[in-house]
Amino acid sequence: MKLGELREYLGKDKSNHDLKLISGDGELIDDIVLAKSVVVNGENKDLDELTEFSLEGKPVPLRVVIHCWLHRNSSAADYLADCRAKNFTNVSFLHRNDLIQWLSGESETSQYVSTSEEKSELPDKSALQSKESNAGKAASAQVKGEVFPYERAILDHNSSLRGSKPTNFQYLIKEAELKLVHSFKSATKSKSGTSGISKPDHSKAKPSSQKDPIILIPSAASSIFTIANIRQFLEESKYVNPKDLPISHKDLVTAVKKFDRISRPIRFLIVNNTKLFTQPEYWDRVVAIFTTGHEWQFTNYQWSNPAELFQHCKGFYFHFSGDLVPRNAEQWNVQKLELDKNKRFKDIEVSRFFWTIIERELLARGYH
Repeated sequence: MKLGELREYLGKDKSNHDLKLISGDGELIDDIVLAKSVVVNGENKDLDELTEFSLEGKPVPLRVVIHCWLHRNSSAADYLADCRAKNFTNVSFLHRNDLIQWLSGESETSQYVSTSEEKSELPDKSALQSKESNAGKAASAQVKGEVFPYERAILDHNSSLRGSKPTNFQYLIKEAELKLVHSFKSATKSKSGTSGISKPDHSKAKPSSQKDPIILIPSAASSIFTIANIRQFLEESKYVNPKDLPISHKDLVTAVKKFDRISRPIRFLIVNNTKLFTQPEYWDRVVAIFTTGHEWQFTNYQWSNPAELFQHCKGFYFHFSGDLVPRNAEQWNVQKLELDKNKRFKDIEVSRFFWTIIERELLARGYH
């Protein structure tokens, strides 16, 4: 959709600031992860539609823009923590602040929103006025030719800082913000006494190929597999709808699997976000990544580009029979696995096929 329409809608009335999110069933919903559309001027706008707001030259979906707006009063740490929890695109503070000021009407322009609207003046003048105008232009051109050597371009604070060779400092912005979040979370953990994946004990270090392998699943509540139901599927070959299970607030669970060609049972760590990856070596232990087909899921991954990510890690896209497979999942180097919507006895076939792939991956990595 055109963001100008959203800006005008938000500026009409402050009551519009509380945007209404709509689920796929047409019901009001609070969770932007599960929402399919947002109401603007009485119409439902698709949250996955690309907008004129861009990051690093790429258009951003409306869902990310709305997420920024919903966090307009949040601190940078709270916003980034929520982005990580939802696997959302992390919009830097400068970009987000510029966008929010423009949407709210505090700023008339945004350097990150490219609109095609151009104001043009087409005067309807008489022939006499046209001649006068042409004469004026000629005179103006003559004066301009004399003044041009002494003319200086007016600079604002942004253009004056850019210099003659524009430099993209986006990487520094993201690095600073991530450090801010890490320090914030470290302080919180030290108070609560909680921790993520424990750091390896170097005094008893094992080869990385013998450490517990990691399976990374989405944190989105709309995902087929969540922390709540993943263990039943991996250990018992049984799919249970996460909606039928108590909500889990954990970020990590474990599952143990005995393979035919590996001498010992293997314990897998299943995590739903990368905030627990406190050391780079954890990425070396990732043997499977479950994806929902949304590219923003990989924003905070070591490889945010799906083409590169799925060259390093095995990718899996689980879906129900009859459901449309997203174009991304069709194009990415991921294994598509189909679950039956009703026949639960077929779950064991899907589970066995999945574990066969993982066993080959483990053997290739030196597990024995």
